[in-house]
Amino acid sequence: MTPLSPEPNPPFEQSLRLALQGRFAEALERIGPALAGHGRNSNAVADALAQIGRLAESAGDLRSAERALDLALGVRGRHADLHFRRACVLLRLKRRPEARAALERALEINPRYAAARLERALLDAREGLLGEALEALRQLSRDCEVEEAAAFQQGIRRLEQADWEEAQVLLQRALHLSDPALREQLQRFHALMEQGDAARAMQALREAIAECPTYPDLHALLGRAELQQGHCDDAVASLGRALELNPDYHDARVDLACALESLGMRSQAAEQVALVLESDQDHARALELHARWSAPRRHAAAPGNGPAKVP
Repeated sequence: MTPLSPEPNPPFEQSLRLALQGRFAEALERIGPALAGHGRNSNAVADALAQIGRLAESAGDLRSAERALDLALGVRGRHADLHFRRACVLLRLKRRPEARAALERALEINPRYAAARLERALLDAREGLLGEALEALRQLSRDCEVEEAAAFQQGIRRLEQADWEEAQVLLQRALHLSDPALREQLQRFHALMEQGDAARAMQALREAIAECPTYPDLHALLGRAELQQGHCDDAVASLGRALELNPDYHDARVDLACALESLGMRSQAAEQVALVLESDQDHARALELHARWSAPRRHAAAPGNGPAKVP
């Protein structure tokens, strides 16, 4: 039997194009036929609705984001990530009881869902249940790998000071739990860089930094891109900010050294490399720069001018 040919323009693909243009209401209206008979395409339809929800949430259209996620859950109701994303939207809409119910549902499906556990602990703290929140975070740190212990402790202190937003960013960073919207922005950055559109790529990264200003990786990535484009002063500023947030970020410090060298500041660059090697004697790029900058500098003799002098 000859296999059936796929539909050339499935409704959910048309909806995605509309969503990418910011036309979320039209996108959700257009996807109706796909919902009516999703059948074997149920996963694709749910994924499309989730993507529309993420785009709408990133654009600040929270009502459309909620509607898209509700429709996605109608197709795939036992998907923990959809319940979690819906909870995040409901939190932004200040509908905490509904958000808590969505988080509980996500954790009922997947009890080890770290991002949902973190969000529930933050919700507890916001509602005055600080002791419960701190205990939940301590348990989470035991169950998950804490990649940045200093950031985790800073996040706890911010939580105790009722600085919810910065606490969230620091704890997400410590546990390496990035938001899906942030991942999409980073994917867009890399795609634009590969296409040679560095200006738009760096703008996308600056937008990500505006939303997550305490992520040293984002500042370091921007600094690296600025250095590649020859914007050395900007690179020094971005890499310096990354190191303010994480003084032990050795790769960022080596990149800072390269930016300083490009500005003719060789001694300051060498100081940065020396700081890296004090902590990590085997850091390959730092060793390479140290060897290159420590080697005696010789100037090639110009034709007819005799031997070059070594300063």
